[in-house]
Amino acid sequence: AGGGPGSGGGAPSGSAPSYFVDQRKGEVNELRTMLRSSQTARDPRRKRDLIMKVIAYMTLGLDVSRLFPEMMLAIETRDIVVKKMVYHYMSTYAVEKPDMAIMAINTMQRDCANEDPFIRGLALRALCNLKLQSALEYVLEPLQRGLKDPNSYVRKTAVMGILKIKHVDASLVDNSTMVDTLYDMLRDPDAQVVSNCIVVLNELLLEDGGMAINQAIILHLLNRISDFNEWSMCQVLALVARYEASDEEETFSIMNLLDPVLRTSNSGVVLAAVQCFIHLTTNMPDLHWQVYERMKAPLLTLMAGGSAEVSFCILKHVRTLVHRCPGIFDPEYRQFYARFNEPTSVKFIKVDILAAIAADGSLPDIVAELAEMVSDTNAELARRGIRAIAKIGLRLPDGVGVVFDKMLEFLDLEVDYVQAEAAKAMRDLLRKHPERRNDVVPTLCKVLRNIDEPQGRAAIVWIIGEFGVETKEAPYVLEPLIDSYPDLSDNVDLRLQLLTATTKLFFRRPPELQGMLGRLLAVAVEDTSNHDVHDRALLYYRLLTNGAEAAQATLLGDDRTQALMSFYEDADEGVIDKIFAEFNTLSIMYNKSSDQFIKDDYRPGKSPPEESNGEVDALGAEPLEAAPAPSPTPAPAPAPAPAP
Repeated sequence: AGGGPGSGGGAPSGSAPSYFVDQRKGEVNELRTMLRSSQTARDPRRKRDLIMKVIAYMTLGLDVSRLFPEMMLAIETRDIVVKKMVYHYMSTYAVEKPDMAIMAINTMQRDCANEDPFIRGLALRALCNLKLQSALEYVLEPLQRGLKDPNSYVRKTAVMGILKIKHVDASLVDNSTMVDTLYDMLRDPDAQVVSNCIVVLNELLLEDGGMAINQAIILHLLNRISDFNEWSMCQVLALVARYEASDEEETFSIMNLLDPVLRTSNSGVVLAAVQCFIHLTTNMPDLHWQVYERMKAPLLTLMAGGSAEVSFCILKHVRTLVHRCPGIFDPEYRQFYARFNEPTSVKFIKVDILAAIAADGSLPDIVAELAEMVSDTNAELARRGIRAIAKIGLRLPDGVGVVFDKMLEFLDLEVDYVQAEAAKAMRDLLRKHPERRNDVVPTLCKVLRNIDEPQGRAAIVWIIGEFGVETKEAPYVLEPLIDSYPDLSDNVDLRLQLLTATTKLFFRRPPELQGMLGRLLAVAVEDTSNHDVHDRALLYYRLLTNGAEAAQATLLGDDRTQALMSFYEDADEGVIDKIFAEFNTLSIMYNKSSDQFIKDDYRPGKSPPEESNGEVDALGAEPLEAAPAPSPTPAPAPAPAPAP
């Protein structure tokens, strides 16, 4: 039965649609009603619970600024918990409600003179947190009183208040005597007050490089270093790391005061103390070994007894010290053996350290330990173990035999990534020790057909091209690759190495390679899938057409049977010294100098650049912009195929 107009089934006439109406009462409106009720005023416990709920909503991101009048009325209470929450609320929303926040200043000023030091500190902190230019004139007098307050809690709160005022009106602090007052307060009997003074002075004088320091300040702080907590110790030690001692006697006095700090259990404090020792002895090379020997025990203790994250951080710094002072950790090589339950990040860094500290006496043990990692289920750990063994062979001439034997064992394992990584390691080892080529090349020729990884195959092809002249089957190992060249379209590196190896081997064994090289160049110069491969094939073809002798002199160059003394990749060009100068910073963790991941605009003493339409972060990431479409360029015309 259908109803007529106005009958049941439709919405009542004259009523508003309910689609956008919240049927529930709003939480904020409900809280406002309850805060205004007389029952709440008579029940302190209920009032506290309601205010706790307001703070909880604020923490969750809900806008509760509409409750500002009710919260402001709740400031008149003797309940410290309620007062603390109300101050927190007002500090958060004072910028949005400046006119109403000013009305609460009288109560805050009165609380700043309260007999309870906790209430005095809370009120002073809330006043400084208002961040209102119009309220600064009411903050200065309580702040000056707080700096001279008999209670240390109020004094340290007042010290931090100076920094908050600086962020609102810098000229107010710069034109006052607050900085001189902070320097005077470095003699405060409370260590936390002194620590806050250091933090604030460094921030206020950031453009000048931080707070000014002298011998009296440094010795005063170090003599009471035991009074500070761990965080404050780091602040003090950061000052010591900036201080330049006047003579050796002063240097030794400071190091004697720093020595007990190395026995603390906090990794941050120990690393800061190590940084101080390194800084103080920069111009005293005769003391480097003794100083590093003193640092060794605390660092090893923290590495073994801390969490995985702490161990990783300590190991990163140890690796830097190993490069800076070779030999210092060599007797303790067993401390760097990987444990089965350690995360892979810790195992990786331990592998690098073992390769760096291996000596003639410890070489067999370390190589055996690294060889055990090759059988690990983690492929990356196995690869790093092989690379570490190769580094030992490159660094220690007496260990070459052991290293080559291990590499040949790895080549016999029927694991693709192990054989590929061993082949790449052999490539570097033969560059340094070409006299071992006759023991290695025949094995590599047999292994080539079993390896699927392109980089491993490319390494073997390079070795055959350089050292295959004395191996009978070398040309016939390359022939299957030449015949299957169209199937190598995805392996650019392998195609490039195949071109180079075949051309070089042609000059040494022309009867066997002439036909192979002709077929390879014929298909390679027609290959336009990759410009690098096409251009290299074209280069070799034109060199050969202009004369075999000139091409041989150009391509073969020096005699590769002569050992290389050093690799270009190992030249650090002062990078290690640059990173070491930034000890106990993120530079050690990233293994990069700070100028590689922090822009100059964000360095201490420089103001950040103004924001633009494209945001730029502090780590130097540029804004993403649409790149202009490149103009189409015609592919180079392929050269005629050479006659075999």
